[in-house]
Amino acid sequence: MAQQIMQCERMGVNPKWPSYKSVLGRIAKGPHVEDAFFVDVIREYITREDALQTRPMKVPNKDNITNSTAEWMVRDRLHKVLATAPDNPRWLSELAHWMRYYQVGIWQLFFWAGQFDILAKAVGNDRRRQNYSTQTATNMMAAMAILGWKDAVIHQGYLTHAALNRGHQLVIEYENEHRRAQAFMLRVFADWVGDVSHQWPAYAYDEPIYETLLANWRTPNPDDLRPCLLAACDRHTWQTGKESMKNSYDFNQDWHLERVPVEILYLLRLRQWEGLANPQKIDHPLMAAPFDQLPPEQPVPELDELMQGVLKRAREDWPQYDQVLSLEALKVSKKGAELIK
Repeated sequence: MAQQIMQCERMGVNPKWPSYKSVLGRIAKGPHVEDAFFVDVIREYITREDALQTRPMKVPNKDNITNSTAEWMVRDRLHKVLATAPDNPRWLSELAHWMRYYQVGIWQLFFWAGQFDILAKAVGNDRRRQNYSTQTATNMMAAMAILGWKDAVIHQGYLTHAALNRGHQLVIEYENEHRRAQAFMLRVFADWVGDVSHQWPAYAYDEPIYETLLANWRTPNPDDLRPCLLAACDRHTWQTGKESMKNSYDFNQDWHLERVPVEILYLLRLRQWEGLANPQKIDHPLMAAPFDQLPPEQPVPELDELMQGVLKRAREDWPQYDQVLSLEALKVSKKGAELIK
């Protein structure tokens, strides 16, 4: 096994890899949107004012669509918390706090995607709701692993596979942008739990580093893993460019993860949960503090009043809400999911 892992070829650190200072500079430039804007929209949903024509150009929510503003509100913030962790001693508590908003938001988004399909099919329409970002969802699954939230990682992994297998993913992101690192993390998840899978396009299987890591991530000897982890770190630095119509990058500038080894820490946390030892040190500039070691597992905060209000409204409108989002339901096939109404 050790000999096989040693076959991972190093490409070296990208000489154009963005510096931490440059990442901070882009974050400082924005754009920035005040929380009050999002909070107002969420409160309108909670109080059912969203059904009223309270301002020009507003489309009243007459169908009780589950509002996913919380996901939109915090996904950029969560990436920024990770990106600025070296200068923020409270980064773990902030990540935990806002992750609870993300969880509620992504549940809302996923639920309505499925409900939209059911309603459309009832009137003979084959349109689908395709707005689930696999890139963002997988990054957040890795962030949950960094926090040590095992149950949350499990739910997020099944949720994302359900979105993929039911065709709710963003089409351009999935078919054209070829996010190999995110596909790798989801494939490792599938291997870890053992009862879920997805038939990915060919690009998900063509990175030798990831193929070797996937085949050997449970190796008992942590030192056997080190060469490929170092190669994966090198690859991360080459996947940090600016998005364009021609080029896509797994850790692009939009999400500020150029210097955050989410895929490495995710893999190490899964090994920890499997009772396996991890390499004591991964000597690579990507693994700079505070990412040079797994942080202690963090407590899961209670949902605040705002997020509790979101779930209260959703459950009142849709009695099947919790069932649709249960692990049992997420594991069923696309055909079986259509029966959960």
